[in-house]
Amino acid sequence: MQRPNNEYYKSFNFYCYLKTNLQNERSIENIESVIEKHTYVYQPPYDEGFIYEIVSGAVKLGSYSEQGEEFVYDILHKGDFFGNLRYLNMQFFEFSKTLIDTKIRKYEISFFKKTISNDPYLSDWFLSYLTKRWCISEMKMGNITGNKIEDRISFVRKFFNIEVHDARGEQFLLFNLLTQKDVGDLSGATRQTISTILKKKSI
Repeated sequence: MQRPNNEYYKSFNFYCYLKTNLQNERSIENIESVIEKHTYVYQPPYDEGFIYEIVSGAVKLGSYSEQGEEFVYDILHKGDFFGNLRYLNMQFFEFSKTLIDTKIRKYEISFFKKTISNDPYLSDWFLSYLTKRWCISEMKMGNITGNKIEDRISFVRKFFNIEVHDARGEQFLLFNLLTQKDVGDLSGATRQTISTILKKKSI
């Protein structure tokens, strides 16, 4: 299973670009921090007003059912960005939680949006990045709606068969960091179904 190819996105480093091109670097001073594993970066309704970049580690994103139960819809790792861009008129109820010790950079949302908007090169890069994320979301949705449950789980396993490193440099396989409920949420199945099927050697 291959992720959408996007060499422009892969080869670009947003933080390094800012350090090289910003006249005033104070906006990106002291923006790195390490968040311990299994810790929320944010939860609704609290909104710190930042966009986050993953330097190392992994984060799961999710929301809440009508009963208030958490469900996961995305897993991010090094080089990914997340946070509330505030384009949805307060209709944003996402949580983010680290899977391992994760180093992040926090950009003030007003600074981030202004910088992206005013620099054509950054605008093109960010559009490229968002298009990649959109494409990945469509792939995941297609997997849930078009395959048998065994194939859905196999898709998730292959898709997240990625090596990641925590903030200390320790290596992990991303899929192994997911709980059975996480896998169920990402494949449209219950935790009990996931538990049964993962025991099969063919998956």
